[in-house]
Amino acid sequence: VGVVQLAVFLLDYYFTRGFAHDLYKEQESMQNVIKAAEWIAHCLSRFDLDSAETAITTSPLPPPLHDAFTNILQNLHSYKPYLPQSCLQKDDNDKHSSSKSSCSSEGNHSTRSSFLSESMISDLDKRRRTEKKRISYTVSNLLGSHEFVAGNAEAYTSRFTSYITAVVGTVSAHKGVVGVVVGDHVHASFNAVKRCAGHAKSSVEAMVAVRDALVCQCIGVVSGVSSGDAHCGPLGSRELMTFCAIGKTVVAASAMERF
Repeated sequence: VGVVQLAVFLLDYYFTRGFAHDLYKEQESMQNVIKAAEWIAHCLSRFDLDSAETAITTSPLPPPLHDAFTNILQNLHSYKPYLPQSCLQKDDNDKHSSSKSSCSSEGNHSTRSSFLSESMISDLDKRRRTEKKRISYTVSNLLGSHEFVAGNAEAYTSRFTSYITAVVGTVSAHKGVVGVVVGDHVHASFNAVKRCAGHAKSSVEAMVAVRDALVCQCIGVVSGVSSGDAHCGPLGSRELMTFCAIGKTVVAASAMERF
């Protein structure tokens, strides 16, 4: 009887020990999944799609969660052309702070459950602040839009596409950022969203390059350029936030475009 009781005790002990070990491993795996999911969600909320894609590919996510994040990533990639570039571009300081927050989240297990919400709230508060900068601002206008709209819609669509392609590509090549498109007016800033040494020269060269690129297609464009001080930064509420450059420099660029 004693031998049987000892055998039962040993079997129960090893069974319980094995069950506890498996439970610990499962809990540890679940914590890694939660931690990875929080980081992926954080990257997606900041439109850092490259980091999000890398995390989705390398993280131990269960298939349903992996598929869900992959669908969100694909949707954001499809929305990306329709978003202001100021949402998608990060300055060097922003990249450094993002990398720093990533490292701190790797080493701080006690705050992983609140990491996403606290980070997003603090990031939102930080982005509400503006700073006074010396910038250059440009406003471009496609000529002859009224006549083309009244005529062939397909021809105008092709003309407008060529115009937007030229402006966005040229501004980006000269280290500027397209902020907003209003009708056939394209607003762009230099040294506002990200650093641009010699921004005054770059903005003028960009507008000249736009004109030269479109003149061979018989597309007329007029631009206004101004350099000076402006208050720059993302402004708005939690429901809607956009990058703004406010000041006489912006008004002067719009006035020069009209004249």
